[in-house]
Formats: sequence, C-alpha cells, structure tokens
Amino acid sequence: MWQKYHSRYSIGAQVARGRKPRSTEPARAWPAETVWAAAAYAHRINDGEYRKENEYRIDENGCYTHEVVRVRNRDLLHRALQDETLIVNADRDLGLRARDYISKAILVKTLKGTLSEFEQSLQRAVGMTDFDEWNSRMELAVIASQIRSYEQAVQLEQAMDGISSEPVAAVGEKVDTDITVVKSVYSQNYGVYFITGVTADRRAVFFSYRERLTNGHQCRIRGTVKAHRADATQLNRVRIV
Repeated sequence: MWQKYHSRYSIGAQVARGRKPRSTEPARAWPAETVWAAAAYAHRINDGEYRKENEYRIDENGCYTHEVVRVRNRDLLHRALQDETLIVNADRDLGLRARDYISKAILVKTLKGTLSEFEQSLQRAVGMTDFDEWNSRMELAVIASQIRSYEQAVQLEQAMDGISSEPVAAVGEKVDTDITVVKSVYSQNYGVYFITGVTADRRAVFFSYRERLTNGHQCRIRGTVKAHRADATQLNRVRIV
C-alpha cells in the first residue's frame, strides 16, 4: 500500500516566507494635474526626447558602462512626484495642455471606433483624476510618454496647415521633388518608417522608407505615385536622391 509522502520542505511555505509584507503606510496619491506636470518635468529634463530605457555611457573602447547618462522618463516622472519642488509652472502648463489635447483626440477616435490597444490604455490614463503609487503604475508609465507625443502632434498640425489636397501627380507617374519631413513613424509590422512630407508647393506626400527621417529634414526624393489618399499623395519605390 502506497503511503503519502510528506516533504519536510513545503514549496508553499517557502513562497510565503519569501513574500515581503506590503507596507502598512497608505499609498501616496496625486491628482492628475500633478502627474501630467511630472511627465512634463521628465520631458524637460530629457531635452524633449522620450527615453523608454536608461541611456548608458559608452567608454573609449565602445563598451557600455554602468554610468547612466540619461534617465528614462517614467523614472524622472516618479522623481518629480516624490519631490514636487522639481516641478515648475511651465511644466504644469504644458501638462495641462497635453492632457486636454490628448483627451480630445482620444474622444474623436473613440467615436470613430478606431482605438488601438495602446490607445485604450491611454484612454483610461487620460480619464483618471487621481493616481496612487501602488495601483496606477501602468497608467503613470503611459503618461510619461505622452508629452512628446503631444508636441509632435501640434507640430504636425502646424506643418500641415494650409496644405493643398491636390495630388502631386497622376497614379503611375514618376515624381521627383524636394520635401520637408513632418512625420516619421516606425511600423513594427512592416519593419519600415512611414514618412509624411510636404513639397515646396505645399502638397503632402506619404511613403514608406527603410531608414528614419527626422522631422524638419529636407531632401529630394524620387518615386512613383501609388494612390491618392484623402490627406496626401501616396508614393511607392521611393529613394532619396
């Protein structure tokens, strides 16, 4: 007859012993205005760039060191929440403008039913009025990325103001033109950048390219008109001259 074997070492007990008890102190909480201001602080400290991960110094041999050159935005956001004296009035103003703009943009996409999975998370974050350090970690991380997104959206609107909807050329025709890049978005699915540019005569073109082109970059391109979109002429087989 088999006898049930009882180990003197209980996995459940080991796990229980390894758990650290949650602090009995109440979680710190902040209003939305302070959180968005902290995101603006992080944006300012990183000179307008969004750092998803820390940037480390490279030594003379080309090897990464443990020295952090620039701190990721979400850590800077938490730093400002722990010490609100770091936040200046300009941060608060920028945070308010960003939250208002993104809230309206998300509402439009909600009505159209075109929210992506990330935008659904952003929708929750934008709609929150209070955040705490225990239960709002994901929303805080989402907001840390949105100040740069807001500024890029505003810059794109300004760049596209007064753009003609007239096609650059007929479908199938070759195009050789100078452009100024106003938007560059990387596609994980296709492994290319989708570029929006404006020609010298203020017409918009849209195309995919294997390398990133920064906003404001000016270049001459050659390609073939693939289609006429509502907002731009879509080009195919584009190369930079």
